[in-house]
Amino acid sequence: MNARFEVDLLHPGGVARTWRDWLVGPRGWQRLALLAAGGAAILLAVLVAGILPAYWRLSGDLHAVPALRRALAARDSDLGLLRSGLGALSQEARRQVRWADLLTTLSGEIPPALKLRLVEAARVGPPAGPGLPSGAAAKLELRIEAITPLRPGSPPLLVAAQFMAGLMRDPAVSRRFHLKSWEIKPGVVAARSGEPHLGISIALAERAQ
Repeated sequence: MNARFEVDLLHPGGVARTWRDWLVGPRGWQRLALLAAGGAAILLAVLVAGILPAYWRLSGDLHAVPALRRALAARDSDLGLLRSGLGALSQEARRQVRWADLLTTLSGEIPPALKLRLVEAARVGPPAGPGLPSGAAAKLELRIEAITPLRPGSPPLLVAAQFMAGLMRDPAVSRRFHLKSWEIKPGVVAARSGEPHLGISIALAERAQ
């Protein structure tokens, strides 16, 4: 039987202890227990150092979720109000543009003998009836009133007919309105001169979209 041993040259006369002697000697079990406890402590420290910060971050994020939801709801409400305001501004801008086009058309088509007294736009609902739906949308009606000096013959009627024809030929008017009715009112007296005039009333109704 061969036994292996090592000689400690730094300490003559004694047998050097190897790592095997350290673990399997008389106090080997204590050293093994200390080594296992140290390894477990190191492993626990590594796990704690790696898991606890992530746990704290996750816990903080979970606690912040309700506040973020409330903030998101508030931002969504503000965004809805902003969209509503922008929609109203857009509608008003389109209305202003249409009115500018219409007034430009009126100023270009009106004859010199015709004087405008009223240009009015109003939303008019459909008449109530047994066969008509109750929730029908109101349509825009444009009413134009003008006067022209009353002279013998037919020139005032020709002036009115030319004005209506020119008005309905213009794309800015014809695309959106159609002629609903017109009326000639004789015997209108001008406020300043006191001379008799012929009153002309024209009603334009919005086309169905």
